[in-house]
Amino acid sequence: MRQALARFLISLAALAVESPLAGAQTGDADAQHKADLVTAYRILVNEGILDSFGHVSVRSSKDPNIFFMPRAMPPALVSRDDLMELRVSDSQPIDPRGRRVNGERYIHGEIYKARPDVMSVIHAHSQAVIPLSLTAIKLKPVIAQAGFLPPATPTFEIRDARSDGDRGMQVTDSARGAALARTLSSYPVALMRGHGEVVVGASVKQAVVYAAYVDINARMQMQAQLLSRDIVTLDEPELFTPEEFDINRPWEHLKQKTLDDAAKAKLDRAQFGLDQTQTKR
Repeated sequence: MRQALARFLISLAALAVESPLAGAQTGDADAQHKADLVTAYRILVNEGILDSFGHVSVRSSKDPNIFFMPRAMPPALVSRDDLMELRVSDSQPIDPRGRRVNGERYIHGEIYKARPDVMSVIHAHSQAVIPLSLTAIKLKPVIAQAGFLPPATPTFEIRDARSDGDRGMQVTDSARGAALARTLSSYPVALMRGHGEVVVGASVKQAVVYAAYVDINARMQMQAQLLSRDIVTLDEPELFTPEEFDINRPWEHLKQKTLDDAAKAKLDRAQFGLDQTQTKR
């Protein structure tokens, strides 16, 4: 009984955070972005993609020179009140109010600086992805839902970005962040040797769904390579553009897994399906 009540209260809180009306009442044009950001943390923790140190950010819709990400904290604890505003120019907080900032905020700031098209950045330590960052075998698209991946995903090598005398694997300054952004280039994903991956998207929803399928694709690729080094990967005609992939369907699927039955019952079930799939061919 106590657990059921707790799940019900969590669902109510999630619905309140995600409601667009909250933004209308406060006059915050970024309210939905912030709500999606908090939801992203719930989803990625639930899917086992974020561990104690992963992080997600979103660029402001009002000012592209600002992005939001939580204070330094475990992903499972993130709430709306933990979000901070940071400048893209130097990855520094505008008004920290005594809160500690995330040390790897430079990943986000430097990618936003280099990629005006990016609205959301995820850095995760996916256990399925890390093994592929340690060998010459590249992460490649092998499942239909990972058709957003390039034929071979690049891997960032921190040793190439460290200055003489520097230590550590983390991206804790602008120079390292800029080097990572160069490795990412125009791709949606870059692996980080021994460290995880960075995933970007034109929205929080897109970045989260991509991160989920990167994780699945990595597991499927490695399982196939246990059977044979000679595996069949997706070719160019099998890759897809964002317009060819119903990003909302996996986003809602992943989000609803974090809510209870009452919240699921309120979902608009008519919102799914791409227009181009509705006519007979």
